[in-house]
Amino acid sequence: MQMLMIICPENRRGEVRNLIADHGEGAFSEIANVFGSGKTGKHLGSHTFPGQSVLIFVAIDEDKKAKLLAALKTFHDSLYSGEGLRVFALPVESIF
Repeated sequence: MQMLMIICPENRRGEVRNLIADHGEGAFSEIANVFGSGKTGKHLGSHTFPGQSVLIFVAIDEDKKAKLLAALKTFHDSLYSGEGLRVFALPVESIF
């Protein structure tokens, strides 16, 4: 099992949730109002650095991971240059 940690623009969270659901995962956790700085610039929720992100966690079986990652990559490639989407795959050692 893997944990996908998905950081996406706040206004794109619905699309990411739909991708997750379309790939057989109904369970996720979400943290709103995420601030950061990266390749697409600073997103600090201020007038100087507008924008916020959302952090979505999805625990996914290995057999579903590749298809969801491919869909997220396609979605990433369709975003505007100022929008960012980052996906990190982490091993899950235990779950209860």
